[in-house]
Amino acid sequence: MPTIPANNSEKHFKYLDSARGIAALMVFGSHFIARTFQEKMNVHYFFFVFNGNDAVSFFFVLSGFVLSYKYVILGAPLDIKKFYVSRVFRLFPAYFLIVLWSALYAYKDELSLQTIKDMFIFNKYEFWEEAFLLHFHNKFYYPGWTLTLEMVGSFLMPFYIALAIKNRKLIPWFIVAMLIIGNNLCFSYMFAFGIVASCYYYEITGISFRETKWFKYKYPILLASFVLFSIRQIDAISPLGPSYKYLAGYLGIDFFTYTGIACFVFLVAILHSKGAQQFLENRVLVYLGKISYGVYLVHVVVINTVYIYTEPYLSGPYPTRSFILITLLVIAAVLLVATVLHYCVELPFMRLGKRITKRMKPSLVIQREAN
Repeated sequence: MPTIPANNSEKHFKYLDSARGIAALMVFGSHFIARTFQEKMNVHYFFFVFNGNDAVSFFFVLSGFVLSYKYVILGAPLDIKKFYVSRVFRLFPAYFLIVLWSALYAYKDELSLQTIKDMFIFNKYEFWEEAFLLHFHNKFYYPGWTLTLEMVGSFLMPFYIALAIKNRKLIPWFIVAMLIIGNNLCFSYMFAFGIVASCYYYEITGISFRETKWFKYKYPILLASFVLFSIRQIDAISPLGPSYKYLAGYLGIDFFTYTGIACFVFLVAILHSKGAQQFLENRVLVYLGKISYGVYLVHVVVINTVYIYTEPYLSGPYPTRSFILITLLVIAAVLLVATVLHYCVELPFMRLGKRITKRMKPSLVIQREAN
């Protein structure tokens, strides 16, 4: 493990927030186009740019890096119980509100006292299974499966971090093991990719990285990564064939395996490139990154709500003009609701989580042994 400078302290990666915001916009754009034009045009070429299905891979890889950085690199002690409490307060409150909104909206035409009792007291519509987040039960809010993976990965993170602290070379082997057994650990290898970036952070960001064989072939590697990231769209346009699908199914490999590798390369490129960081630290992108969790959470319900009331205009005498106006309306609504969610829900509950963890007694603490 590289020597940690004595004056090194926890830092906030604004440029990574911006990258997360861009990924959230990709998801937003793909869902909006699919909702509006899926039956009217071939959208697969558009999804090469707004690849929302696979942008979520970047969320997981980035979470692995951000959640492990201060423990693996900075040597801060990780208290498992406090870590879990912080993650629950970070992820759950805003998610719960969106699931609640989605459930009420689904039964808006028959909303009554009896419907509310059936939903929340008698659990007739299985609301609480979805609200608890820990299992794949996405009836009202279909993007919730990614939040389930985020929560599952968060609960596994202390064990990955313990491996990284013990010996960082264990993490790549751990990824190999998970890829061999397939996706039975709920895409956890994507979080492990982020931990690899954390373990080798000083090598990646150092000048000596330019002398490695990886940097020598950076452009072919980036090109190959873009191909891997777009493999789902390539298959949609030109199917890979039954032989490939049989072999991939047998090995437990899916498109997320490829996009996870691609997103790891993208993360490494961002961590090393000062130019990319400078671009991503644009104020607009930084703000987008700040509200990115809210953008991801609210965009589907906003799109569905707006679309229901504006769909007739797309078939009217001015469809192009209507599309532009509806697009601007949806973007403004998503950004507004995400901002409100961030400042009125996310931040207050994050602060509450910090106050609670400060008062908690230590539990099992993971920390690097002193040299």
